[in-house]
Amino acid sequence: MAIYTSRGLKIRIEVPYAFGLMSRLYPKVTPFRILKTTEGIESLSGFLSFTVGIVCFLIRLSPIEIAVLVAIAHIIGTLINLFGFYIIPSLISLSTLFSYLDGCGVFIFQTAIGFIFVGWGGVLAFYLAKLSAHAIEICIDFMQTKRYQKLLGHPLTSSEVHFFNAYRIHVSRKGVSTDINLNENEIEEESWKPVFEIFAMEWPEIVRRFTI
Repeated sequence: MAIYTSRGLKIRIEVPYAFGLMSRLYPKVTPFRILKTTEGIESLSGFLSFTVGIVCFLIRLSPIEIAVLVAIAHIIGTLINLFGFYIIPSLISLSTLFSYLDGCGVFIFQTAIGFIFVGWGGVLAFYLAKLSAHAIEICIDFMQTKRYQKLLGHPLTSSEVHFFNAYRIHVSRKGVSTDINLNENEIEEESWKPVFEIFAMEWPEIVRRFTI
């Protein structure tokens, strides 16, 4: 069973449980917004490395300096997500905005800016640093998944953790319980189904991906 975000991020959580949580915030915060925040958290490392990379290009740093700073930025994003350390104001909001733009257009823009200001050497340093830092991120995610397997009896990937963190970010602003355990009433269909049906009417293309 799984739900998906608008950009196809798979979150291995059952629909009743996911919408039971998100119903606590409805209508002040919609399920779509929580799922977009999840994408923003997922994109944090990419957003930080993109931003640092652009700055490095503009001030014309050397390829080695670019590689080191971009790799550090990417890993910092990974560590922020690992520990749920979201204390920098608007950081996740900016990363969520970046998630709307992330794709081929961003790749072309980054490459063009890099080539203009530092040449192919700087561009290559940027992408090699991202690739290396992403490999480290994958290793960290794998170890965390195995850790959750031991603690909970089932695997919990970074996507599910990001969903829970997105929920907690929003509830902390609204004064709702941060406890991700649902009580018996909340798990009942009549509690979460109305919010799910509204979401299905507004975003049928997303709900079609769900596995129930």
